[in-house]
Amino acid sequence: MSRAAVSAFAGLGRPGALFRRRLRDHLDWEIKNLRLVVDWVVALYIVIPFGLLGGRYYYGFWHGEIPPVMQGIPPIALLIVPLLTALASRPILMLEPADAVFLRQRPGWLRGVTARGLTLFAAFQGIKAALVFALLLPFLRELYGLPWTAVAALYAAAWALHAAAGMLAHFMGVFRRKRLKGNAASAGLLAASALFLWAAASGTAASLAAAAGLGAAAAVMMRRRAALSHHFEESAAADLAARMRFAALLLSRAVDKPRPPKRSSRLLRRSGPLLPSFVGSWRTRQIADAALKSALRDSGYASMYLPIAVLGLASTAAGPAWVGWILVPLILLLFSMWLRGLWLRFADHAFPPVASMDRALADSACAPTVGIQMLPLAFALTACLGVKVLGAWWGAFAFGLPGAAAGVLLAYMLALFWQKKE
Repeated sequence: MSRAAVSAFAGLGRPGALFRRRLRDHLDWEIKNLRLVVDWVVALYIVIPFGLLGGRYYYGFWHGEIPPVMQGIPPIALLIVPLLTALASRPILMLEPADAVFLRQRPGWLRGVTARGLTLFAAFQGIKAALVFALLLPFLRELYGLPWTAVAALYAAAWALHAAAGMLAHFMGVFRRKRLKGNAASAGLLAASALFLWAAASGTAASLAAAAGLGAAAAVMMRRRAALSHHFEESAAADLAARMRFAALLLSRAVDKPRPPKRSSRLLRRSGPLLPSFVGSWRTRQIADAALKSALRDSGYASMYLPIAVLGLASTAAGPAWVGWILVPLILLLFSMWLRGLWLRFADHAFPPVASMDRALADSACAPTVGIQMLPLAFALTACLGVKVLGAWWGAFAFGLPGAAAGVLLAYMLALFWQKKE
């Protein structure tokens, strides 16, 4: 063995060095996955604008701009948010399936790696609970008027809940083949959730008692997990699944997955034309109809269209009117750019090279294809803005109809701009 290899393995002569090496490799891998999804275009057009908008709302919540619809919500409903984040917690122990050859035969090393992973898990859950409570803090302080002692007690209970729920979920995966222990872990998860909600509704003393009880249960389970020497294959599988969750969430839309054969289509192949005759020539309408039907048959189309519409409507309805005047054109602009990307993918892949489409014909079909898809979203957003500005139901038609026409006009103007640019 070479001197470089000997020096490399010499640094892994202790469990702590091995754990740090694996943690560094895991973080590097997660950062690489994040860079595959969030490039500078996504950061410039999505992350930064919505981050600034969220910061503006957060600043307004601290200065009396909480929406009236939030004033009727009880505090227990708001605390479902940390409960959901706690149920999604999983410990990462940095175990590998190949460790059965070495670590399983050396319990001291196995306990050293596992104990460090559990310590990191507890610290990370504290940070995650703190971030969740930082988002909820304006409502807890300004809306419900909770004192800082009550907020601190709720945070301690939430931290303990995150640790206990993560360990119970981990044991559910480890003991999945043993029905009794798996069911006991599931029952413990439900009991911990109910205890947190009861303590949050009962006051500061109950929250402190729940934090002590859940924290003690989490400490016992961590000690049990560090001393657990059997069920190694199940432990490694559960740890691998926990490490893959963030990567699976990031890459679920970026990696092509095999799709099962379609049993039924949303639009029949012999369905009639979707666009009226005044849109353009019959060849333009045929290509635009084909692009629309292709988009509607795509399973990911609705999962992207509906969240954009719901997020835009919620932001327009909850924020002040001047935010809506800025937000609605921005959402329509970003949405038109996304639809333009769908059109380019259709134009590049729908026709074989031997039957490539004329470029002028493709450019003429782009505008009606994007415009007809912009129509519902433009009407919904501008109608919501009209009701907010005018304070009456007829504001939906006063703003919605011109807004829908403006959305279609925006699609035609952008199509003309892209055509000249290309």
